[in-house]
Amino acid sequence: MCTICGHFVQGGRICSSDIFDMLKKMDHRGPDTHGVYLDNRIERTRSVEELQDVLREDSHIALGHSRLSIVGREATTQPYASCDGKLALIHNGEIYNYQKLRTLLFKEHNIKTTSDSEVIVHLLEEAYQGDLLDAVQKVCGLLDGMYALAVTDGQAVVVARDPIGKKPLYFIQNGPVVYFASEKKALWNGTDEPIRINPGEMLYIDDQKAELAEGYHLDPPQIDIVDFREAVETYKEALTTALHKRLTGLTESTLGVIFSGGIDSVLVANLLMREGKNIVCYCTGTADSADVQAAEAVAQDLGLVLKTSIIDEAVVEELLPEVIQNVEESGLLQVEVAIPMYLAAKLAAADGIRVMFTGQAADELFAGYPWYNDVLADHGYLRLHEKLWEDLGMLYTDTLEREDKLTMAHSIELRAPYLDRDVILTAMRISPRLKLEGANDDLRKRVHRQAAAELGVPPYLAFRAKDPAQSGSGIHQIIANIAAAKGGSVRQEVVDKNIRRDKGSLYRYGDEEYGRDLARFYLQQIEDDIRQRFIPPFLECEPQAVPAA
Repeated sequence: MCTICGHFVQGGRICSSDIFDMLKKMDHRGPDTHGVYLDNRIERTRSVEELQDVLREDSHIALGHSRLSIVGREATTQPYASCDGKLALIHNGEIYNYQKLRTLLFKEHNIKTTSDSEVIVHLLEEAYQGDLLDAVQKVCGLLDGMYALAVTDGQAVVVARDPIGKKPLYFIQNGPVVYFASEKKALWNGTDEPIRINPGEMLYIDDQKAELAEGYHLDPPQIDIVDFREAVETYKEALTTALHKRLTGLTESTLGVIFSGGIDSVLVANLLMREGKNIVCYCTGTADSADVQAAEAVAQDLGLVLKTSIIDEAVVEELLPEVIQNVEESGLLQVEVAIPMYLAAKLAAADGIRVMFTGQAADELFAGYPWYNDVLADHGYLRLHEKLWEDLGMLYTDTLEREDKLTMAHSIELRAPYLDRDVILTAMRISPRLKLEGANDDLRKRVHRQAAAELGVPPYLAFRAKDPAQSGSGIHQIIANIAAAKGGSVRQEVVDKNIRRDKGSLYRYGDEEYGRDLARFYLQQIEDDIRQRFIPPFLECEPQAVPAA
């Protein structure tokens, strides 16, 4: 896990201090080692401060990287260069099939580390025939994992994001300068909103243009599993393989689990224990919240180590600016859901945890949310199947980016086995009739529940109804109370602004007016103040023309 950033100056050069500024603002994502590429020169340091002298030079193309060491513990860090010196790569994420991909290399390559990232640059070296975009498009289709990466051949830069959208990636253009980074806060400039590179998209930049291009997307598979037993067995195999994949190469002695006591997180915890891993479960909520009570009861019953973070109004009020700064938006629903995970990750970081697992996405795969009953009742099974695929495709907007930022704020990598490429494709081969048995099925996600029971989850948990995370944690009322108490301090210009709506989330709770109240204005004001503090000094630098060759 890492942070990446960079600039490309079309037809010119600019002071590379912008890379230092961006890396500093995202230092939490990669506190271990740091490296930069400056016009075909690579420098690496142990601390980001050591880069300051290097980054006073002007550059046409600059790439910056900070590393959180998970797979591959050698001191060597990114950027990685191809053996012929033509290509340089920075990568954020984990490639789970990197050892298999090494066997595809035809030439003899000087691979210096055991890192999953270094394999990518050597694959690109063999695919590269002078067209950088074409090479990246070919190689990304081979990568099984989560990634945001940038590669340059000294003439152009291609920035790419994985098809699920596990790792965030944004860019802005300021005149002839194109900037990109893992988080928005590195790009906030007081006027332009950073542009998201969507899952499966690539950004191509050269001296003439900066444009989005198609990358690698998952295509929906044909529905060909209509037997319940076949569905359960096929899903169990795919899920256990996905979890084992996410343990390959890990040297961490203890792993964390984001834990609510519900079936999805319980199944993940159970599978990790079956693999012989030491795990600690983390949960956050008010003292009497449904999540905390359920998690404590389940942990005690299953013999799990559970640590809880209890919150109240004073804790949440103090925490709001910190959470909004890290999640990089102030949508009421987003902030409500963010606080419990942020505190759980903070508690895990204090224990030295570097890798956590989550049960995210099982509901989108197997129709776990109650509104899927309405979709079925109104439109039938075909539309339900389409809706599940659409929701998986939109998961990055209201969940995946948020959860990545919240855990990486504490230098923790989050792994989601339900979002494994093969698990997704397997689940979407299963007939929706096996997931939801009619519009009045209040239990839902039948295949998932049966698989969980057969994989060792007690039946009383495997077949327990779901409670939405934000109501179970007790956060909603706390934020409403804080906003009401602070109502007189909300600036009028904030109220008058056209407040942004949450994307992809509001329909999930059935109230189109959700969030249009004082709490939303209050959170927006906090975000506005944070954004002003992050306006970078490097925007004042004037690009210089590139000298003629």
